[in-house]
Amino acid sequence: MGIIADQPLQQHLLQNVIVEEGYEVGVNTHPEKVNAALLRSDTISVWVVNLVDSDAWDDVLEQILDHSCAPVFFGDGKAPDRNSAEFPSWRRRIITKLKEFSDPIAEVKSAPVLDLDALINANRVDPSDVIKLPARFRYANPSQVDHVCVVAASLGGPSPVKEFFDRIPADLPAAFLYAQHIDEGCIDALVASVGRHTELKMELVSEGCQLENGKILVVPVSREIQFQANHTVEILENGWSGPYGPSIDHLFKNVVARYKNMTSAIVFSGMGSDGTLGATSIVEAGGTVWAQDRQSAIEPSMPDSVSEAGYVSFRGSPEQLARKFVEQLLTDTTSLEVTAT
Repeated sequence: MGIIADQPLQQHLLQNVIVEEGYEVGVNTHPEKVNAALLRSDTISVWVVNLVDSDAWDDVLEQILDHSCAPVFFGDGKAPDRNSAEFPSWRRRIITKLKEFSDPIAEVKSAPVLDLDALINANRVDPSDVIKLPARFRYANPSQVDHVCVVAASLGGPSPVKEFFDRIPADLPAAFLYAQHIDEGCIDALVASVGRHTELKMELVSEGCQLENGKILVVPVSREIQFQANHTVEILENGWSGPYGPSIDHLFKNVVARYKNMTSAIVFSGMGSDGTLGATSIVEAGGTVWAQDRQSAIEPSMPDSVSEAGYVSFRGSPEQLARKFVEQLLTDTTSLEVTAT
């Protein structure tokens, strides 16, 4: 479910009612943040719109009607206080209407098929093309994580992701999470194929593992993960929200909850719009979101979606993204050192 409401209390009440009934909320936002790309997200099965001051949002209402790919349920104005006599009947109306549109917790869609042959035959980046770090940035303390980059991909993603990682030097002061829409039975092959040439360490998330500089953790397909104060990864019993596993939207929000403005994301090739909703939380926290360009992406709709929503500050090929990432990270690290002195 997606919620659009013009008052924080209305957002809070609607989310509580919807979640209590067994639905999942993918986005809960103010109408001023609504745009066409957000409304076209295939993560949302129903939009719930409740505007107390509807006259002030005529343009937004028109945009919702013009661009939403999902059914739209319009509320009836200001929700009553939770302790009032009117609240139970208001709640019943909301739930009855929602059930006309969608049942709680839709089934997860099939993951994109992994082309193992293409990965196995993918060219290795020449070792001379691995980006060189200045001496003072090498050998970063693995446990002192100051930046987490989430690499996200779906259909057509593994090959460009491999090229990106193949160019990243081992001693870069950053930890990586790799979220790939994939059938769970292919995850070991993904780790072996994408990680076989990179200087970075690459492994599937396991209970008690930690984010470290110079290491890529591959996100599990069927179980949600969260992050503790000491960079330990906690694997939860429940699955991801959203139609695919792992949910990129959900993962972005979980990373931001722990790492705030130390979070960045790069969205590679893929179908659909997973990642567009979660990119909001990264940008609002002060992080950055980049995307693969259309020219190099096998399927550009996923990077296009997050770009059209206005969250992407840079697009490029896998090589350009790798060079820009290293350059930006070293610039940010230098700025922090100057500030500290």
